[in-house]
Amino acid sequence: MKNMSEAKLTICIENKRPIELIDFTEAFESLGNQYYKFLSESQDFRLTSDTKLYIKEVRTGSVITVLSDLTPYVLPFIENSNSVIEFTKYLKRGFDYFLGKSEDKPKDFDLKDCNNFNNIIRPVAKDNGSNVVFTGDVNIQNLTIEMKFDSVEANAIQNGIEKEKRSLKESQKNIQGNVLFYWDSAKYDEKSKAVDRGFVDSISQSSMRVTFDDNSIKKRMLDMEDNPFHFLFLVDIEVMTVQNIPAIYKIVALNEVVPK
Repeated sequence: MKNMSEAKLTICIENKRPIELIDFTEAFESLGNQYYKFLSESQDFRLTSDTKLYIKEVRTGSVITVLSDLTPYVLPFIENSNSVIEFTKYLKRGFDYFLGKSEDKPKDFDLKDCNNFNNIIRPVAKDNGSNVVFTGDVNIQNLTIEMKFDSVEANAIQNGIEKEKRSLKESQKNIQGNVLFYWDSAKYDEKSKAVDRGFVDSISQSSMRVTFDDNSIKKRMLDMEDNPFHFLFLVDIEVMTVQNIPAIYKIVALNEVVPK
C-alpha cells in the first residue's frame, strides 16, 4: 500500500446557508483541474496519468475537506519541493492578484485558469457572511501557508477574475463593453422548453437569444435572492451576427447588477 504524502491542503468553508451540490462539486473539480494544470505547466514536477488531488479526510462541523497528493504519483525534480505546498502558494498568489492585494501575477492566466479560480471561490461568494480558509501544511517541515477570505472578498475576487477575462478578450471582434442587458426569458432548468433571451437596447430594440462564455455568469445573473427580471446587468457582450444583423448575444463578463 502506498503511503500518503506528508503535505495536505485543508479547505474549511464556514457557511451560513446550505451549499448547493453543483457549486460544491464544481469547486472541487476546478480545484483538481487547476492543480493538474499548475503542475503540468511547471518544470519542477514529473507527472503521471494518476496525478490528482485525493480526498484524505472529511470532517464534521463546517464543510472541512482535507486533500493530499499521493507521493508516488507526483515526483519532484527539485529536492524538498512538494506539489501540494507549491500549489497552495500558487493559489494564494492568484487570489491576492485577483483581489488587488498584489500586482504579482503567478503566471499569464488563460480563460481556463480564470474559470477554475472563479468556481473554487463561488460557494463563499454566493453565501453572505460566510468564510473560507485554505491551509497548506507539511508536518515534517513545520511549514504552514494559510489564506482566508470572507464573502465580500470572494465577490471582489470574482470581479477581478472578470476583469482579467475582459483583458484576454480585448482583441476579439464584436465585443462591446459595459452595455445594459435585461432578461426577456430565462431557462432555469435544462429540461425546460424556455429559451434564454434578453434585451440590449443600445444594440437592438428586439430581444435576442443569449449564450454565455462561462455558465457561472448565467448562474450569477439568475441565482439571486430577488427576482432577476427586476434588475439590469452591466455586461461585456459579443454580438454574433448573420449577414451583419445581430442574431445572438454572447455574454462574456458580468460587471455590475443594478435594480431597474
